[in-house]
Parts: sequence; C-alpha cells; structure tokens
Amino acid sequence: MLVSDSAQYTLPLGLQTLFVSEQRQYDLVLAGAVLAVVPAVALFVVLRKQLLEGLSTGAVKG
Repeated sequence: MLVSDSAQYTLPLGLQTLFVSEQRQYDLVLAGAVLAVVPAVALFVVLRKQLLEGLSTGAVKG
C-alpha cells in the first residue's frame, strides 16, 4: 500500500520523515519513539505473569 498523504503515515514512517529532514527535530523523534514503545511495554506488563509461566513450563525437561 502506498501512502502519498503525510497525514496517513504510520508511526515509523513519520519518525523517519522527521529524522531525515534537514532540521532534525530530536525532541519530536524521541517523543514519537516513546509513543511507539508504550503499547508494547503496557502489553508486557499486563501479560507478564502468563509469559513467565509459559517460559518456565517450556524450560522444564522431561
């Protein structure tokens, strides 16, 4: 899918656009990077117990 309108850019594409511009706006790039990471961290926090139990169960030999 090709996106020609900058209003429809995905988060990684928007961050790349900010980073490669002539005036790098590090504050906006870092804020966008934090927004990109927050959902993954929140999901890990919610599912932490199940993930660790699954890893422990799979690690037992026998």
